[in-house]
Amino acid sequence: MKILPLLFVIFSFQAQAQKTLSSQAFQSNVRPVLSGILSDFYQMITLFPDFPKELVSIVDEIDDLHGEKELIREKCPRNLELACLSNITNLRNRLVGVQAKTLELISRQKMSSSLHMNPLAGIRTTNEFMIELEDIKGTLDNAALIIKAGAYLKMPTLEVVKKIDGLSTFVSLTVVEYIPFTYKEDFRNFYFNFIHPVQQQISRSQNYEFLNRNINSLNFSLNLLNQNLTKRNKKTPEGMGAYLSAIHSRWNSILRNYF
Repeated sequence: MKILPLLFVIFSFQAQAQKTLSSQAFQSNVRPVLSGILSDFYQMITLFPDFPKELVSIVDEIDDLHGEKELIREKCPRNLELACLSNITNLRNRLVGVQAKTLELISRQKMSSSLHMNPLAGIRTTNEFMIELEDIKGTLDNAALIIKAGAYLKMPTLEVVKKIDGLSTFVSLTVVEYIPFTYKEDFRNFYFNFIHPVQQQISRSQNYEFLNRNINSLNFSLNLLNQNLTKRNKKTPEGMGAYLSAIHSRWNSILRNYF
């Protein structure tokens, strides 16, 4: 029976008349606030004991690959060729930078003394992420070499695009695996139902219509995290409550644009 009041709140919220924001209104009123929520979230999870702070920088680096990836797709819509050689090289060089940061993260890892922290899963996914990085870098190296030699190359651009998008999934899995076991399920749900789609669809692709369509499900995910961490006697690290409150306040300011 306890679920009934929660469902009532959800359906009452959805029953309200939702406004649809224009692209301009979204860019000026909503997107900056979403960026603040993302920043607050990543600052918040670094408060967990032994969470590798370098990982946040790696997430940012992977996010920034989107622009170069889109240039490659624009200049070489079907197959990699001379028209996008400089972009292939730029993307490859940026991956080298991500590799260096990831190697530094791995070199600093150690078994945690925290009772609720087991970084083995995080270390495993970080190593898998490194393997993917090396694979994509090798693919770009081979493509650049063949193109420079003037030889025939049939490498679909979509194949490279999918590999780069896959890196985002790998780094997201890595973030979640470094969350202490006590909180992992709460943060996994929030990360993949709120943070990851906001990064993919809104922060990166500026797909404002995604928010118009998914405002209710995103609202549910954020409120569920807040309820699980504040109403169920889970003792979060000192300082985390302030970030939770800031995220909730920012989100409420966004809702005022839609309802």
